[in-house]
Formats: sequence, C-alpha cells, structure tokens
Amino acid sequence: MKVVIIFCVSSFYDNLKKIYQIANISAYSEFDVKGYTKKADKNGGNSNWFASNKEYYDSTATFSFLSEDKALILMNQISEFNNTIDCCSPIHAYMLDVDKFI
Repeated sequence: MKVVIIFCVSSFYDNLKKIYQIANISAYSEFDVKGYTKKADKNGGNSNWFASNKEYYDSTATFSFLSEDKALILMNQISEFNNTIDCCSPIHAYMLDVDKFI
C-alpha cells in the first residue's frame, strides 16, 4: 500500500480535482495550507509569483491511500500536468510506502 501526498497552490486546485477523477481515485482527504517563503530575488522581490503580493500563499494538501498501481497512475497524471504549465509552483506529489496500518 502507498500513500500519495500532494501539495498544490490554490490556482491549481480545480486541476488537481480533475487529476483525481482522471486517475479514477474515489477517496482522498484534503486540508487548506498557508505556505510561507523567505526566498527573494536580487531585486528584493519574491521568487514565487503566487506569493508576490502577500507574505503567504494559499494552497491545498491532499492525501490518499492507494495500491501501488493506482498510486503510479496518479503520479503520472500529476507529472503530465506539470509538463503543461510554465510557472514556478507546480503540483508537488510524494509517494510513500505504508509499512503498517491498523
């Protein structure tokens, strides 16, 4: 069993929901996240354009427990989506082993 944890900025939230549908994932959990960054470019501007007008950016974290086959499908869908965008905040996904559960 795998757990896939995904972080995306609010601008891509609707895209993430479509990715879950395309990957045929019927159950997942989510929560709102405020992301903070201290990175700045040489002119003092924030390097993340989602956060350029405030001190934090809104994002969503989701997770789902899946078979390895389903998890790989979901990861591939996220990779395909990220290849279609041209920005500095792609969807981030992590696939981890679930060693034990009760």
